[in-house]
Amino acid sequence: MSRDDWQTLSERPLRGHVLLREDEEPGGPRLWRRLLMLLLVAGLIGGGLALYFTPILRVQEVQVTGAQTLDTHSLAELADLKGASMFTVPLDDAQERLAALPMIKSVKAERHWPHTIRLVVEERQPWAYWYTQEDEYVVDADGVVLEGTMPAPDALIIYHQDSSAQFQPGDIIDADAVQLARQLWDSLPVTLDTGLVRLEYNGREGLSLITDAGYRVIVGDGHGLEYKLAVWQALERKLGRQQMQGQVLDLRFGDRPSLR
Repeated sequence: MSRDDWQTLSERPLRGHVLLREDEEPGGPRLWRRLLMLLLVAGLIGGGLALYFTPILRVQEVQVTGAQTLDTHSLAELADLKGASMFTVPLDDAQERLAALPMIKSVKAERHWPHTIRLVVEERQPWAYWYTQEDEYVVDADGVVLEGTMPAPDALIIYHQDSSAQFQPGDIIDADAVQLARQLWDSLPVTLDTGLVRLEYNGREGLSLITDAGYRVIVGDGHGLEYKLAVWQALERKLGRQQMQGQVLDLRFGDRPSLR
């Protein structure tokens, strides 16, 4: 074949078919896999939306447990959770609303699938009376003013001597003073074999008490209570209760107690 013949052949257009690999062919396995993945994703999204909007997974019942004096129906209404999706129900908001009530110490909201929310409530327990010159209040062991409940008949009474003192349910009276009163009530009969006749409080001195031995003790606050009690015990042993009768023992200043 001559050179001119080769040139003529090279200039002719090629005719035939291009062979593709199996995974490159239109409509091959790769395309079907993509279609299946798209269908699967669409199904998951559609199923999720169906679950979100279905009435079956919306809050249909709100249960309240642990309430002793509070009305459970009113608490459930205040939580305002019915009809919300179980997936996005605002439990934190409901807990905050209930925890703002003076009688509630803590509250925990729990999901119980498929459509129930349970509110586990812990109520504050009345512990003592707090008397002012104008009124009387009930407080728990944290000094929170309560309403609609009464402590035990032999509950402790703390007399507030500041004439302007007024409180509302939910207010916190000096928490340290209330806790200190509780500690003294429990420990004095054991550590000093002394009984409390009266507990008093004012903003200047803090907590003070009158003992059954006939003298007054100013404790102040709960700071260093163990040391204050040790000083008190040492002075009583040294002087004797008869010598201290009618006097005031001031323990507010640590290692500088005064008897007047």
